[in-house]
Amino acid sequence: MICRTCGKKGDHWTSKCPYKDLAPAPDALDMPPTSDGPPPPLGTTKGSYVPPRLRPNAPQGKGDDMKRRNDENSVRVTNLSEDTREPDVLELFSTFGAVSRVYVALDQRTGSSRGFGFVNFVRREDAEKAISKLNGYGYDNLILHVEWATPRPS
Repeated sequence: MICRTCGKKGDHWTSKCPYKDLAPAPDALDMPPTSDGPPPPLGTTKGSYVPPRLRPNAPQGKGDDMKRRNDENSVRVTNLSEDTREPDVLELFSTFGAVSRVYVALDQRTGSSRGFGFVNFVRREDAEKAISKLNGYGYDNLILHVEWATPRPS
């Protein structure tokens, strides 16, 4: 039996490997696999699964490169009716400019609107226009409250 972590034969089970917390030496990854040496690098054996973050061409870092949504142009809409859906909000707000994202919060049990949502505009000027025109606007027998969305805490 060979330990999958350190590559030693018969001394211990993989889950009890004393070397499991140690990273392999950088030069050990370039060496061809031997029966007494460390295990082969991830992804070099046929049929072995390698998580995306460990693949050779994977971006490094802890999600810093991930595209984050732009909260600068985000508008919060409250007092939406239970029947309101994302296409309805998109139709209402797209008259002011290009909309990049619409989200209407839904109740998980009933599937009806929870009464609020968010609209992200491409340009800040369009968001300002929408706030000035739609705040206090009557929509679906309710008066909308439209304001700048507070940014998410980091």
